[in-house]
Amino acid sequence: MRHSHSICFATLLMSMAMLPACASKPAPAQTVTSAANVIAGTGELPSQTLAPGACGLFLWTRSAPVRFVFFAEAGSDKAVMNIGGTQSPLELTASRGALFGQFMTQMTYRSPDGNVGLSFKPGELLDGGQRIEDGRLSLVSKDGWETMIPVLGLSACQPDSR
Repeated sequence: MRHSHSICFATLLMSMAMLPACASKPAPAQTVTSAANVIAGTGELPSQTLAPGACGLFLWTRSAPVRFVFFAEAGSDKAVMNIGGTQSPLELTASRGALFGQFMTQMTYRSPDGNVGLSFKPGELLDGGQRIEDGRLSLVSKDGWETMIPVLGLSACQPDSR
């Protein structure tokens, strides 16, 4: 496959983070465009509702504009994330790290477009939950391109209605 210098130049202008991947892995224009769309097009999820007694993991992007991009309910292997402007279902494939409420601090999910890795450090305790600091979502497309999104968030529980 022939490497196009115009693709690398355009990618450099869009994101300095993409240059090493472009320089080390020749790719068709469609792949570079789709990776750029994930960065620019990560949209926002609608608000999520927890049943009484249920707990969830909520993540927002760290950089402005802050957007709600990831949600997982405790006790389920399912999650949802807005990838490239589309709400995508995720399925948990691995969890490790430290126990964080009803979640682990490192989790991997399968998405329709590849894999989503999540890692974070637990933060301050809150009434009914705990903050997430220094988090990172890692989106790896089926063709190997990786996009990192710094996140922050919280794990929170809806009080039981008894």
